[in-house]
Amino acid sequence: MIKRVLCLALAIVCIAGTAVIGVSAADADKIYFEVPSDWNNYSKVFCHIWELGGGESKAAWKSKKESCELVEGRLWAYDTSKVGGLEAGKTYGVIFVIDIDLQTYDAVMSTACLGDTLYCNDTIYENPTDSSKTCRAAFWKNQDPAQYGPLMQITSIGNLIGTCIPAGTTAESMFTTFLNEKLTSAQTHSGKDDQAIIDDVLNGLGLSQDTGEKLIKEAGVKVAWEKAESKAPTADKPVTPQNSGAVSSGQETTVVFVALAMMLAAALVVFALRKKSVQ
Repeated sequence: MIKRVLCLALAIVCIAGTAVIGVSAADADKIYFEVPSDWNNYSKVFCHIWELGGGESKAAWKSKKESCELVEGRLWAYDTSKVGGLEAGKTYGVIFVIDIDLQTYDAVMSTACLGDTLYCNDTIYENPTDSSKTCRAAFWKNQDPAQYGPLMQITSIGNLIGTCIPAGTTAESMFTTFLNEKLTSAQTHSGKDDQAIIDDVLNGLGLSQDTGEKLIKEAGVKVAWEKAESKAPTADKPVTPQNSGAVSSGQETTVVFVALAMMLAAALVVFALRKKSVQ
């Protein structure tokens, strides 16, 4: 009897170990996307990936290499090995788009996101280049949105959107880029004066009045902003993610059941050995 119990326990442990390996192998190069419930009348889903910081796209927009596979219901999978995979240490941007041209807002990812799922809640952002349009934010189920999630950037009228500043970018560099590339647009279209525009951006990025003054001087731009009138912080502080949407996912359900099976097997072994020692 004891031999049978031990054999059964060993078999469960072996099967459980195989299941864990199977789950890991299946997700080795894949990322997943849950199509929002209000996106309908589509038949294909595509995944567009590019390296942040000026890197080229992994494949052409909505090309065959970007096509996803249906898992079940509204869950789709994309195998990044189709475009050479993701390289450790690099940060990427990813967009999921369906064949009727509805798409997610830029999300930040790395190899840490492999096996994870992007989903959309009710978070809608102002389009970063055209304030008359909007974009749908997407969040990773198992990642800190301040590290991986909607790309944080300043819009064309000076509003801050997104939850994370990618590696290689800082709040200071974002502010300088805004001054050089989007300040004129914000002055023209935001309906705010320069003081309000600059203060809003500094507050969003957690930059102090002193830092703002220094960066404005370094950029050499002309702006009607006065430090003495500023409502920006008096000291730099961490950036606050905008419209964070991360939730727990239940993504590890399979692994949890495997762990429970292994615990049960171990308990059976201990029980059998204790019973033998009593006899």
